[in-house]
Amino acid sequence: MSLNSIYGKYFLLGALAVSAAAIISCNKGSSDQGDSGHFSFDKSKQGIEIVDQELGIKFNPPKNWELRQTMVSKKIESGGSNPGDQFIYHPTYIFFNDSTGGLLSAGKVETSDTSLAKSTRLNFYKGLINSKHKNDNISAVNFVHSKLYFSQFRVEKQNLISYKLIFENTAGEIIEFDYTIPLTHLEGTQPYINASIGSIRPQ
Repeated sequence: MSLNSIYGKYFLLGALAVSAAAIISCNKGSSDQGDSGHFSFDKSKQGIEIVDQELGIKFNPPKNWELRQTMVSKKIESGGSNPGDQFIYHPTYIFFNDSTGGLLSAGKVETSDTSLAKSTRLNFYKGLINSKHKNDNISAVNFVHSKLYFSQFRVEKQNLISYKLIFENTAGEIIEFDYTIPLTHLEGTQPYINASIGSIRPQ
C-alpha cells in the first residue's frame, strides 16, 4: 500500500469519525431510566426472550413480531474502493409483523480491515452509516442502559422510518439492530420498539 493511500485512508477515517461524532453530540441521550424516550422496560409489549451466545446478548423482539427465516442477505458498507475498508452486517435474526409491516433484523458487524484499531472500528462504522444516509432525514442519539453504550440512528426515507441501533457487546464486537416500520404505523408501534430496545442486555 502506498504512502498516499495510507494517508488517504486515515484522513477518511478521521472525517467519518468526526461526522458521526458531530451528529450524535447534538443529540446526547440519557443513562438507565425506566423510560428515557428511547427505550422502556414495558414487558407487556415485549415478545419471547432470545438468548444468543454468539452475539453475547439477550433481547426480546416487539410483541407479535414473529421470527422468520433469515431472508435478508448480508449488507456491505464501504468507505472507499479498497475491499479491506468494508464492514459487513450479517443478520442473524429476522422478525416481522404482518399487520403493520414492521421488520427487525439483528446481527453482528464485522470487518476484514486489520489496520483499524479495535477502539476505532465502532466510530468508523457509525461514520459510514451517517455518510450513506446524508441525503435522507437522519438524526442520532447516544444513551446507556444495562451497561451497554448505544448509538441510535433514526433514518426517514420516503414512507419508512428505520431505527439503527449500534453498540458493542462485552467482547467488543459490533452488534446492530435495525427496526423498520411504515410511517403510517409509527405512532402505534413506537412503544413496542422502545420496549424491545429496553430488553437488550448482556448475556
